[in-house]
Amino acid sequence: QRISKIRSEEALKRKFENQLSEIEMKALRAQMNPHFIFNSLNSIQKFIFDRDEYAASQYLTKFSRLIRMILDHSDQDFINLIEEVDLLKLYIETEALRFDKSFTYTIEVDPQIPLDTKLPSMIIQPHIENAIWHGLLHLSQQSDDKDFRQGRLKVSFSQSNSDQLMITIEDNGVGRQKAKEY
Repeated sequence: QRISKIRSEEALKRKFENQLSEIEMKALRAQMNPHFIFNSLNSIQKFIFDRDEYAASQYLTKFSRLIRMILDHSDQDFINLIEEVDLLKLYIETEALRFDKSFTYTIEVDPQIPLDTKLPSMIIQPHIENAIWHGLLHLSQQSDDKDFRQGRLKVSFSQSNSDQLMITIEDNGVGRQKAKEY
């Protein structure tokens, strides 16, 4: 009876931890949306004020597709790798447009990884946002040399030796210490 009680308590504990994890993920996704939406609408407004109709139209098209994807995935805890890559591409493209293409990006997926591999929805985006906002956007403050100021972002999906999905985000930003100073 004691062993049965302990197993039951452990099962209940695991269930509670899983529910807590799900709630935390939903909260993270919800935090991203209002902040990003507000900043994006401000960018569209800036393009309109600058009378750059082409940029405003381009941005609005990408932004609306991105919002649609976010809403489509908002109630899903896990999505396919290909869907996450598409979402990340749109997010990075909107940020690149917003910041006057001050950085380039690449996304690489190891062909050995099945594209229907499941991963938590919107878990990578906050890390990419940090790389852009706290690293790449400060490059312009570093030098007058335009080549040096061109930011580079690389997102790689690979498989580790233990068959785990490994996601690497690399950038040539100013670094954490310098970003703190700014």
